[in-house]
Amino acid sequence: MRGARISAFVVFCSLAAPRLIAQASAAPDPCSLLTAAEVSSVVGIKSLAGRPYLGSKRVCLFSPDTSADSEQPVVNLMVETPAMYQAAKNTFPPHPVSGLGDEAYWSGSGSYAKVAVRKGSRAFTVTIAMGKVQKTQEQIEQMEEALARKAVARI
Repeated sequence: MRGARISAFVVFCSLAAPRLIAQASAAPDPCSLLTAAEVSSVVGIKSLAGRPYLGSKRVCLFSPDTSADSEQPVVNLMVETPAMYQAAKNTFPPHPVSGLGDEAYWSGSGSYAKVAVRKGSRAFTVTIAMGKVQKTQEQIEQMEEALARKAVARI
């Protein structure tokens, strides 16, 4: 009986793996979802073009410089799977955002907050770290939402 379960599991995995690989490879380039001009306009900085974070195919950073210790605002756009989107709801208490993709929510606490968006089988988050620039949580959420609205049109 145990051998049958193992065989069934192996068959299931072999059938599911190509689909999961296709979903991962079908993920859009996160740096194609926003432009430097959009980030600059919304955040109030002169952003460089988006660049992959440490070579990641899922995370793109927009900032006015490339310093690791930047005191300037940094925008992080991360492409996620729908499963990652659902799991992240449990990280911090989320509150829904209406009219953004098929489903969207805010989550965070203190100086960290993000907007997460799902549209069909794709999902992403937008997070802004303000560095030494002083903004209220509400102002940061408004900027993140404005950027998410631009990105969701391209996903």
